[in-house]
Amino acid sequence: MPPSPPRRDRRAPSAPAGDRAVRKTSVLRVRRAALTRFGVWAALAAGPVALLASWGRPAPAAAERPATVTRTVQPETRADSGPAGYAELVLGLWLGAGSDANGATARQLRLLAPSVRIPEWGQRAVAVERLAAVRTVRENSGWAVTVAAQFTEAAQTPERGNAAGLRYFTIPVVLQEPGTSDAGGFAAAGAPMEVAGPAAGQMPASLYGSPVPDGPLADSVTGFLTAFLGAEGGADRYLAPGVTLPRPAAGDYIAVEVDQLLADRLTGGQDPGRDGAGARVRAEVTATDSAGRKWPLSYALSLTARAGRWEVAALGSGLDPAATTQAKPPAPSASSSASSRSTDPAAPGRTPTS
Repeated sequence: MPPSPPRRDRRAPSAPAGDRAVRKTSVLRVRRAALTRFGVWAALAAGPVALLASWGRPAPAAAERPATVTRTVQPETRADSGPAGYAELVLGLWLGAGSDANGATARQLRLLAPSVRIPEWGQRAVAVERLAAVRTVRENSGWAVTVAAQFTEAAQTPERGNAAGLRYFTIPVVLQEPGTSDAGGFAAAGAPMEVAGPAAGQMPASLYGSPVPDGPLADSVTGFLTAFLGAEGGADRYLAPGVTLPRPAAGDYIAVEVDQLLADRLTGGQDPGRDGAGARVRAEVTATDSAGRKWPLSYALSLTARAGRWEVAALGSGLDPAATTQAKPPAPSASSSASSRSTDPAAPGRTPTS
C-alpha cells in the first residue's frame, strides 16, 4: 500500500513575538487618546451648565448674630410694710426666746437680729397670743415700728385706758450696710422699747347726723333688715328694681332690733316724696341668734323713692357718703325720734304699701 501524502498545516503562520507587543501598545494608545478627548469635551460641555446653575442658585444667607440685649437691674424698692413685718417677726422671736437662751427660737433671733439681747423669763414665761404692727414712722436712718402684743394672761392692770394683757413695743429698724452679705435687708438697731399705747382718737363728725323719725323710711329700713338678717326670706320685696343683695350665709337671727337710725339728709320729711328721690341712712342694730347671743351690727343703706314708698338701692360700706353742697334741713326734735324699734322675723314683717 503506497504511503499517504503528508498533511498540510492550514493555520496561518503566527506573527513573531515582537510584532504582537508592538500591536498591543498601539491599541492602548488609541484608547487612551479617545478617553482623553472624551474627558476634554465633557469638561467643555459642563462649563456653561455649571455657570448657569451658579447663577440660578440663591446666595446663602449670612448667619445673623443674636442681638445683644443690655438689661439694667434696678435695686428692689421696699414698701413701708416691709419694716412692719420685720418688726413683728423680731418681737415675736424676742418674746419667745426668753424661755431658753440656747433654744431654736433664740438661735433664729441671733441670726435675724444679732445685736438684740435675749430676755430671761425664768420659770414664768410669757405667752403671746397675737402681734400686730399699729404704727410705722419713717425717719432719716430707718423706721420706728410700734407693735402691739396681746398676751394670753394679763400682764398688767388696766391703766390709762389700756386693756389688760395688751402691751406695746417700738423696734428701731434700719437697712443693712451695703458691704454686708445681706445688703438691702432689714436689721434691728436695738432691743424693743416698751411704750405707752396709742391714745384713743376722736372720731370726726359724721355726716349721718339726722335722726330718722317713725314713718315710711324707718319702716322700710326696719323691715328690710329684719328680712335680710332673719331666717325667713322676703327681703326682695324691699329692693329697688334690678337690685340683688345676697343674704348672709348664717342668717339664723330670730330677732332684729334697730337701736338707732341716722340719715345724712331727709327727703320730704317722713314721706317718700317724688319718685327718684334718694336718702342714705346708717342703722345700728342688735341681732339675736337662736342661741341667745346678741350681735351689735351696723348697716349703711341707700334708698330711693318709687310709687310712694322707699326701696333699698344699695348696701354701703359704712363710711360716710361724700359731702353734699346742699344745706341739710334741721333735725327733728328728740321727742319725735324713735330710740328703739324691735321686730321679730318670725312674725309677719311690716310690708310697705305700694
